[in-house]
Amino acid sequence: MKESKLFKSLVATFVVIVLSGPAVVLAGTPSDFEGAKVTVSYADLNLATEQGVRALYKRLQHASEEVSGFTSLRKVGSVRRLQEARQQYIESLSNAVESFNNERLTEIHSG
Repeated sequence: MKESKLFKSLVATFVVIVLSGPAVVLAGTPSDFEGAKVTVSYADLNLATEQGVRALYKRLQHASEEVSGFTSLRKVGSVRRLQEARQQYIESLSNAVESFNNERLTEIHSG
């Protein structure tokens, strides 16, 4: 049990790094979201079930929105900055999904 929690903590930390890393560079444009980090907790989810994987995917989507600034910029950002944030959101989410190496999660992400 302790090994499982340790593994989940390590993966969650990795996800935070994956999500925040790309936010630092946005086509050379300064960003209010540089260095943003979001912790994605999933210790309460059973990733062996469809429901658990879907819940994780929603959490990763939300974290990617926060890290990229996509949610905030939809209301007040310039078109160019919004496009950059959207691309950053897509990259962050894709990197996070890939880091889990979970077939169901990848299928959900692929559509």
